[in-house]
Amino acid sequence: MRDIAYEQALLRHQRKMLRILDEASLENTADWTERDYLAIQRALQVYIESFIGLARYFVQQKYHLSVSQSREALDELKSRGDLNALQHGELLKIIGFRNVHDYLELNDDIVQAVVTKRSYALLDGLIQDWRQALEWL
Repeated sequence: MRDIAYEQALLRHQRKMLRILDEASLENTADWTERDYLAIQRALQVYIESFIGLARYFVQQKYHLSVSQSREALDELKSRGDLNALQHGELLKIIGFRNVHDYLELNDDIVQAVVTKRSYALLDGLIQDWRQALEWL
């Protein structure tokens, strides 16, 4: 059974974090302060975590499977054709970024590259696709 309240909460967080990241992507990185870097890192972390939550929820709703690990959800989506190999590989890198963020100090150059290249945009496309697919379940 769908949890509309959960879906709406995820969407609110995702939109807020996406707005922060998109705004940062347009700014001159030379002007970013330490506070900016911390806010951007946090926005990336929350955005990635909410994406992982949606991926696990999508697997549960569409395939009636419960997955406990983020990689499990992505592997399942790849094996069932919801992700292609390129998307799967890129998403594993993004999840790796989140894991590094949790335990180590990030290199500011990596944060700059992720934001200025809008590497996180892959997530938004999948979020929209999966939300639309949920409407048909």
